[in-house]
Amino acid sequence: MKKCLLIAAALWSSVSWAQQKCATDLILQQRLLEHPEYAPIRALYLEQAAQQASLFSQGGPQQKTTTVKVPVVFHVILNNPKQIQLGQAAGILQRAQDQIDVLNEDFNMLNADIVKVPAPFAPVKGSLNISFGLAHRKPDGTSTSGVEIRSTTLGSFSALTNSGSDPKQGSVNGLDAWDPTRYLNVWIVDIQEAGILGFTIPPSFLSFNYTMQDLGLVIDYGAFGRQSSSITFFNPATNNLGRTMTHETGHFFELIHTFGLGPGCPGSGDIDDNIADTPPQDNSTFNSTYPGGNIPFPLTDACSPNAPGIMWMNFMDYPDDSSLVMFTAGQSNYVQSNITTGILKSITEHPELCDYPTGIAALGPEPFFNIFPNPSSGWVHFSFAAGQVPTSLLVRNLLGQVVREIPVSDVQGSVLACDLSDCRPGVYFAECTFADQTVLKKIIIE
Repeated sequence: MKKCLLIAAALWSSVSWAQQKCATDLILQQRLLEHPEYAPIRALYLEQAAQQASLFSQGGPQQKTTTVKVPVVFHVILNNPKQIQLGQAAGILQRAQDQIDVLNEDFNMLNADIVKVPAPFAPVKGSLNISFGLAHRKPDGTSTSGVEIRSTTLGSFSALTNSGSDPKQGSVNGLDAWDPTRYLNVWIVDIQEAGILGFTIPPSFLSFNYTMQDLGLVIDYGAFGRQSSSITFFNPATNNLGRTMTHETGHFFELIHTFGLGPGCPGSGDIDDNIADTPPQDNSTFNSTYPGGNIPFPLTDACSPNAPGIMWMNFMDYPDDSSLVMFTAGQSNYVQSNITTGILKSITEHPELCDYPTGIAALGPEPFFNIFPNPSSGWVHFSFAAGQVPTSLLVRNLLGQVVREIPVSDVQGSVLACDLSDCRPGVYFAECTFADQTVLKKIIIE
């Protein structure tokens, strides 16, 4: 076993910096190059995780037979032009809900394109039995849309500087994670490095001096949500079905790329993905490599030289969103074995956070509306609970003087936008009148 661990450690220190869509391995490589003593720890973890999954597959009382639910919070950190590209607050909220829908479909074999799984791989397609919902309770128990937005003057955030942690620093242009033992934290930003669409810090990375506040996903804003008649901006256009977050959420639950680290075959220059029913694979797959962007099937390589070849349509490979359609039963078993203990177990045990607080009338003003971003440099958005459209909305200064009367007829869905950029920096109050009460909330203009 010691020899195997040493080989694996060497592999982790030589990950290729070639074309990538996901920076998860690159971030880990950085940490292992800085701290070579961590490489054997990673190799040992992979070996033990494979053993745990093998034991789990043999059955037992710890196996889950029902679907668990994970609360998700989106921390959106973009400058105003990029918020406009996403449709401002209303568009961002729609993309967040669409993204949740994609996860629920892909993780439970409910995606319509599951029918595209080639016949030889159909017997091993699998459901991960995890559902997701927007968090509707904050850590303090008050209500939320599950999305918080912060305007920034920064153009982008690096995936590789500070291990991609800059968006997670609330004191420095970012937004802090919510309790990572109860929420799946997802940061939506413009990722600086060309071609990188996302990266993940999963719980196993805590062994490498990452903190609890680092846990979660970072998704490029150009790959956030799913295209529809009203949701049209995606960059690149071929990553328009929300599969970037499917891929990165797979990483959060400790799945590895189907091609290992690439290039090379398992045991002969590369690691395995620890999944028995995903064929060995030499390297990542891109549609752009093939004429017309059409990946052939079967597609063989040095690691799987005979038909049906490699499983390039697996969510843990790199093709375009429209080509990715499946997880396997082995991947399901691996994930299910991981959610029996630790943080991954804890995060599946709080489905109540996806429900709005009960007794809304008794809880006072919080459930009626939220304001974001707050603080703001200009544009603010008022998000109202379903059925709670106000009869009037005023913005007052500290002297009580009305500085803006906002027409409530401008509400789009459940969101009302207002430009306060002409207001001097300072503290203001939104006075929102509903049928039976008036609620005041503070607004800070920077």
